[in-house]
Amino acid sequence: MKISKVANIIGGQDGAIYGSELFRFNTKGDCYVFDLKDIDKENVNSLEPISSFKLDKSDLVVPHSNAVCFGSDYFEKGDTYPLLYSNIYNNYNNCANAENKMIGVCLVYRIQRVNDEFRSTLVQMIEIGFCEDHELWKAFPDKHGVRPYGNFVVDNDTNSYWAFVMRNEKNGTRYFRFDLPSVHNGEIDARLNVKKVVLDKDDIREQFDCEYHRFVQGATVHQGKIYSCEGFHNDKVNRPAIRVIYLSEKEEKYYDITEHGFTNEPEFIAFCDGKCFYSDAGGNLYNVEF
Repeated sequence: MKISKVANIIGGQDGAIYGSELFRFNTKGDCYVFDLKDIDKENVNSLEPISSFKLDKSDLVVPHSNAVCFGSDYFEKGDTYPLLYSNIYNNYNNCANAENKMIGVCLVYRIQRVNDEFRSTLVQMIEIGFCEDHELWKAFPDKHGVRPYGNFVVDNDTNSYWAFVMRNEKNGTRYFRFDLPSVHNGEIDARLNVKKVVLDKDDIREQFDCEYHRFVQGATVHQGKIYSCEGFHNDKVNRPAIRVIYLSEKEEKYYDITEHGFTNEPEFIAFCDGKCFYSDAGGNLYNVEF
């Protein structure tokens, strides 16, 4: 593995790249957009955002953006950007009303641009319908996993929707594959006035378990592999790392990036023109060669 610094950007959670544009999100629904072409300009150490915007309906529901990706489908023919997927994760964990925890929920957005102005429209929710199933999703009642919220990524090559959830050290991390729901499917959610698709047990196309991931962070799919960040800042147990999950073989490789001197909390991972871009919580942007 080789990790090389390329620039500084704004810190935050995960994000995604489309074309040369890098979208970086925080836990409050804010997004900052950078142009990766600016890296090639002379004497550039920090990239300045070309624009910023707020996710639609973030006064009603806001994703943690623990895992973010672009799909390959468009909301309407002629749209510049494909649909954007961002998960709720643990944003509502401390809500007194259990129904508002929104475990296993991913939000789908339409992204539009007019000149330098970006805007988003919430167009769909995708929810895992069996998050309370202790045999399938959560760890068993007496051994709950600490993060049953789920990360979600889209495999554009197979039009698949992958969900994975930390269970516990005994049960590992479980991966599920579903057919990616059409953005025009679902029943209207009364509160948000968007269509909601619930994926249930019968919708599972395949599942498998891998080693326990110590606090999942950003994730993406590239050429049949899920790249999943994990760990916390300077944590000797939950070490900053990147796992590569080979989906056809159902095997993984684990890269401890602290061995290369990188101890900040991992957050962002995405590909552009075959290159892997990685960023920590502080906004340091790197290229990674595996």
